[in-house]
Order: sequence, then C-alpha cells, then structure tokens
Amino acid sequence: MKFSQRYGHARLPESLGPEDMPDALHNSLWNLVDDWREGLRSQEEPFLRSVWRNFWKIAADRMPINRGPGGIFFRDAWQRVRDRFFGDEWFYVYDFLEFIMCYFDRDGHFAAAANAILGRELAAYRVIDKQFVQITDGEEVAALVSALSHRGPFAGVSEHLSRALSHLSHRTDPDYRNSIKESISAVEAAAKVVSGDDKATLNKALVVLERQGKLHPCLKKAYSALYEYTNDADGIRHALMDEPNLTAADAKFFLLACTSFVNYLKALI
Repeated sequence: MKFSQRYGHARLPESLGPEDMPDALHNSLWNLVDDWREGLRSQEEPFLRSVWRNFWKIAADRMPINRGPGGIFFRDAWQRVRDRFFGDEWFYVYDFLEFIMCYFDRDGHFAAAANAILGRELAAYRVIDKQFVQITDGEEVAALVSALSHRGPFAGVSEHLSRALSHLSHRTDPDYRNSIKESISAVEAAAKVVSGDDKATLNKALVVLERQGKLHPCLKKAYSALYEYTNDADGIRHALMDEPNLTAADAKFFLLACTSFVNYLKALI
C-alpha cells in the first residue's frame, strides 16, 4: 500500500467500494464482452437487435448496419454498445452484463468468466444465479479506512491491517495466506492495547473488558471461541494456512471481519 493510502491522503483501492468502477475492472469486463462477441457468429445480429429492442428499448430500425461487398457488418452498432459501456454510470456495466448472462449465456461460461474477473479485481460484487450480488458495502469500507488511520497506541494495529490489504490487493502476486495472518495479527495487537499488557492474548483482553463491565459475557464467549478456532491445531493458522486454494474472498472476509473487531475493541476503551 502506498504511503498516501496508509496515512489517509488517498483513497483505498477503488474496487473495494460498492459504487466504484476502476479502470482495471472496467476494461477487464469490456474485454470479456469483446472476446465473447467473437463467438456469436450467426447470433450477432439477433443479439444486437435484442440490445436495441429489449435492453435499451429504442427503435431497432435505427440500429446502424454496415453493408459492403463482403456482406453485412455491425461495426458501428458495436461502437454504440462500447460507447454506452464506457460512457454511462458505473451501474450500467452490471446491468448490461446481467442482460447478457440472463438471455445469451446458456452454458454459464460468460458468468463464470465475469466472476473470475470480479474476484481478481477485488470487486464489491459476485455473480450468483446470473445476478450481481453485493459482498462489500460502504460501511465496511468506511470501517477499514477508519482502522487504517489509527494512531497513537493503535499504530501497530493499523500497520498489520495495511500489510493485510497490501498482500490482498497486489495486482501481480497476491498473497492471501499472509493477508489473513496479518488481519488476525491486527486483532491481537488491539488486544494488547485494550488490556494494557503487551504480552496479552485476545482472550486475556476480553477477560479484562468483561471485568470492567464493557463486554457482555455472551459476546466475550463468542469472540473467545472465534479466536480459539484461529489458533487451534485445525484452525486458520494451521490447517487453513497450509491450504493452496485460499482465495481473494477468504482473505477479504478476514480483513473486513478483523477490521470490524478491531474497531469494536477500540470503542470499548
């Protein structure tokens, strides 16, 4: 993560936000459409006419068609499609892709490819049953921004979260395993602060907060169970850490979950 992002002078990677369409994501999704249209062949004209009639709902007889010695071509029609894809609001992209998935993607290959792109680019949505479903909301992003800007005794917490985000969002070599480890380390660092003991575990910090009347016993039990799972012989730091199939979704879940936990702990002192 850049200096400006760590210290709150620049935005986090845009793709984490639910209303963002950064260039990398935008271009990747268009490239998917562009590759997909190459396989349309005899279905090219029916697809484009359906865009005019059923998606845009404008007069289909105004669709530009290029006629020449070699036959009928749709260069100008596709240019119109491209102009809208890059010229409209961010949500138009998802509307258009859902249109393709629902009516022209019988085998589901287009949807699977779109999902792979969303995961790679850390987008706030995933494809479920040919629809885009939000997996990250604005409040989660705001919580992450807040946690990354912690100073004073929580500076170490911010550093762990910064490393977790850096491992997760690396474009060419994301490291999901170490991203998860850093997210959990952020919670442990916060535990040391709230307990006043730089050698404290999370469990010890929770006991202190419970004694001070700042944490309900049921919440204390739930958080203790989660922490014990992460450190158990079959838990996140052992079995899961050895798994080669960790995904961006795994790392993103732990980053956001641990961020929320850190902010909760901070609010208790």
